[in-house]
Amino acid sequence: MGNEELFEYDTFTMEMDGKEVEFAITEEFDMEGNHYILCGEVVGDEINDEDLYLFKATMDGDEIEVESIGSEDDYNHIVEEYYKLCVDSEE
Repeated sequence: MGNEELFEYDTFTMEMDGKEVEFAITEEFDMEGNHYILCGEVVGDEINDEDLYLFKATMDGDEIEVESIGSEDDYNHIVEEYYKLCVDSEE
């Protein structure tokens, strides 16, 4: 446990494969007029950051509306642009 930093993440639940799953939002970014969130499943008191999910998100008051990315091509384009953003922010 030593030097770990504790962060508070916004979370939401959604149904996947017939069960309620809790996700923590680990990253947010805007691209081409849309808002996207990168999320990890909450397992116990930890976030599974090995299998991250990418969703399109909109806010409805205090509630977050989450939807899947339309097509595989759109998903791949968004991931590619996200990686470009990450590289640019590290420079």
